[in-house]
Amino acid sequence: MSDVQRLFTEYKEAHQASDGSFDLGALIEQVSGGDRVELIALIDAYLERAPRRAFSAEEFRRSAAAPVAEAVQRSLAGQAGLWPALLPRLRNRARIKRADLVAELAERLGAQGQRDKVAGYYHQMEQGLLPASGVSDSVLEALGRIVGYGAAALRQAGELPAGGGLTSPLEAGPAFARTHDLATVADAAESPPATEPEQWDEVDRLFRGG
Repeated sequence: MSDVQRLFTEYKEAHQASDGSFDLGALIEQVSGGDRVELIALIDAYLERAPRRAFSAEEFRRSAAAPVAEAVQRSLAGQAGLWPALLPRLRNRARIKRADLVAELAERLGAQGQRDKVAGYYHQMEQGLLPASGVSDSVLEALGRIVGYGAAALRQAGELPAGGGLTSPLEAGPAFARTHDLATVADAAESPPATEPEQWDEVDRLFRGG
């Protein structure tokens, strides 16, 4: 039995007996790359078929599953592969606040005067809203040095296909829909405005020009 199948079986058994305290994030972190994508897709397909439990938004909000659910949903529905699940975890592992990470990233890119714009683009990376193919090696190398992760591995994670059958937040059920609604407000507030390529400055080119 492969690691993916073993973990999927472990998840199904835990889901059927769980009181809601099962650590899905820890399970998913046991595999990486394509295996992680496959495991997420298997879990998603299983939950599509599994009997529905009574949903309590308040209990879900208090549980450890809420941030994991949001990260998985963004990975499945976004344009940046596994970045929505990976980047926040790398940042937490490095014990660096997002504001401090953005400040250092802007400095490493020579864009100290455009920290807010760098913050908006990094926000899009974490939310799965920025196509990974457009993010330059310079950005990934700088980011990798900050969080202690290789630029090539970041590139691979961003470009991995993350399809798991979800085409909209509504299909992911009330838990995903709730976290998506909250995130949409933040996305609108923090994302840089769209511009045509001929209007791009150096920061735009770093994050969108490949």
